Amino acid sequence: MSDKFDVVVVGAGLAGATAAFVAASAGQQVILAERGSRPGSKTVSGGLLYTHALARLWPKFWEEDPCPVERAIDRNVLTLLTPDQALSVDHFDARFGRPPYNSFSVLRSRLDPWVAGKAEAAGATPVYGVKVDGLVREGARVVGIQAGGEELRADVVVLADGANALTARRSGLEPEGDPRHTGVGVKQVIELPPGEVDKRFQLTGRSGTQYTTVGFPTKVEGGGFLYTNRDTLSLGMIINLRSLVERNVSMYDVLEEYKQHPFIARLLEGGSLVEYSGCFVGEGGYDSLPPLAGDGYLLAGSAAGFFLNTGFTLRGMDFAIESGRLAGEAAVAAVRAKDPTARGLSGYAASLEQSFVMRELREFRGYPSVFQNPRLYEQYPRLAATLLDRLYSVDGRGRPPLRSVLKETVRGGPSPLDLVRDLWSAARRL
Repeated sequence: MSDKFDVVVVGAGLAGATAAFVAASAGQQVILAERGSRPGSKTVSGGLLYTHALARLWPKFWEEDPCPVERAIDRNVLTLLTPDQALSVDHFDARFGRPPYNSFSVLRSRLDPWVAGKAEAAGATPVYGVKVDGLVREGARVVGIQAGGEELRADVVVLADGANALTARRSGLEPEGDPRHTGVGVKQVIELPPGEVDKRFQLTGRSGTQYTTVGFPTKVEGGGFLYTNRDTLSLGMIINLRSLVERNVSMYDVLEEYKQHPFIARLLEGGSLVEYSGCFVGEGGYDSLPPLAGDGYLLAGSAAGFFLNTGFTLRGMDFAIESGRLAGEAAVAAVRAKDPTARGLSGYAASLEQSFVMRELREFRGYPSVFQNPRLYEQYPRLAATLLDRLYSVDGRGRPPLRSVLKETVRGGPSPLDLVRDLWSAARRL
């Protein structure tokens, strides 16, 4: 093996594997380094794969064998929870269940090896099960990585090692994460008896359902998710780290409480836990992005902070794929121009600015403040659920007029001024 390469990619997740594929496909000598024993073994995701970015590289990827995705999500359910109630907005769209599809549920233990396999087939050399200890520098310029007691040198290093961004932070290229803008994500994969996923969620063919929940447990800032796979369910939560510390609660306890909610418990009934994983999530948005390029290096995917939560969608995987593609293209251009300096790699930031990644991060740059509002997790779910409870309850004593029910429901809740402010803030930022 040569000790000098054109491109070294750190991290074989979606961003890193895509960057390696693009660079190797252009004829570059590429190393794809991953600390896990195989791609996907260390990866956690709490969202859906929106198809557009992956289909740009591999049209009709859902038809390949083996198929890298689980179910086409054609039913999206947004649910507000109180300790014993649930209020859902249930959206079904048959178009989402037909090609080119809108989104798929995925298991990263299957998807990541599939994309990494594409990179290997294109000529990238895999180096798996190796921890990257740091970067090799010549002056201020990054010229390679230190891994397993060896140096692997390259013209360009693409850092795509996840939200922890360990390599970049150890090397001083990226500041430590701010607890105010850091989420803790946990996910469990729960297996149901054969055929039970289709039966329980009323699914046919490859159609699927996903739930996004807000409001319970109410003592922390964050929300939950559940989506259907072929034979399993993926369930988890993303909770703000600062909120966990301030409330002095463990993520494990919060997740177990969530699973015991009567609405969630009935969806999980009879299931067995087959996988448990956790990770950090950068929630700072556009205003917390680090420098994305420098002399000899690029940042892509979660390592660059590319994540967006609009309340309806959790966006990370399509951002990772697109930023990995653009990082691979920028690395190829710099190597061919023999200019792997910050100037030679500046096309990466320029391309990102024109892409949906930065466009949507800019458009929703205020989203973190929306989800720091404590009323979102307790008062508003309780207000909505109480109103519906009164409207549906029948006790033989007659029901007061709707205006009286509304007055009684809002009593003790947020003030009208708070309600208007919160609605305006959410509308403006989301």
